[in-house]
Amino acid sequence: MEIKNLEIILALDSEKHFNRAAEKLSISQPALSMKLKSLENEIGVKLVRRGKNYIGLTPEGEALKDKFQKIIKEYSNIKQLSSELKNNLTGNLRIGVIPTALIDISFLLNNFVKKFQNVKLQVFSMSSNEIDKHLHDFKLDLGISYLENEPILGVEKIPLYKETYYLISKIDDLKNLKSINWHQCGDLDLCLISKENQFRRILDAVFKENNINPRVLIESNSMTHIYSHVNSSEFSTIMPYIFTQSFNYDENTNFIQLVSPEIMHKVGIVHIDDKSPSPVKNNFLKFLKSFNK
Repeated sequence: MEIKNLEIILALDSEKHFNRAAEKLSISQPALSMKLKSLENEIGVKLVRRGKNYIGLTPEGEALKDKFQKIIKEYSNIKQLSSELKNNLTGNLRIGVIPTALIDISFLLNNFVKKFQNVKLQVFSMSSNEIDKHLHDFKLDLGISYLENEPILGVEKIPLYKETYYLISKIDDLKNLKSINWHQCGDLDLCLISKENQFRRILDAVFKENNINPRVLIESNSMTHIYSHVNSSEFSTIMPYIFTQSFNYDENTNFIQLVSPEIMHKVGIVHIDDKSPSPVKNNFLKFLKSFNK
């Protein structure tokens, strides 16, 4: 049995179309049909219902689909483990990272690829909700995300650090302040990240819980755009601490820690807690956990 032939069933189930499944597997549609027929003959059951077009998997195909996925995954693990045993860890790792963590996590990613130079990391910036979805769709191997979301069955969460928040402003009246309470932000003209961002939802929750009605006059999905407003006007913004170090603020910019209440949110690893992770994923998790001791 050719392992790659099993991928045809998963591709058809995902794409619901012969041509799109063939494109996903980088083969021609006739080649896909031929390999599918060979697989069905070898197993002895029809796996796909088809007329002129793809209709769906047969009951037998549905029953065997998860088994095929496990076989493919185990085969991939065996190949990667063989490389690891030769002290040559190879493979790809797909990581979803919330935008506010990209800078913090870059140091760890850089150190990992220096240690395992034959591993390719694919890093995608996305929201916490997108990370959760892509993990369950097997489009990501793990994520770096906020950990405040409700527990999800089968998902392990590993804290890495806590995010603290700062008011960033050039307003003269705020000069020399080391801290400021959240209620005082209600008196300022604010430029904040847009509402679809998880960090903004955290801010809105803080405002609501503390009966604060902020004057949000500008919203943007670009951190750079927000920086430009704060740097050239009397708008203020609220950002995680790391963004106080990320742009070329001038000497008149104030960085004031938000307190009373003191808000900190956990950021960490989220991943499907499978029983047999790939060697690359297993080594990456061990590597990140070693920094969290």
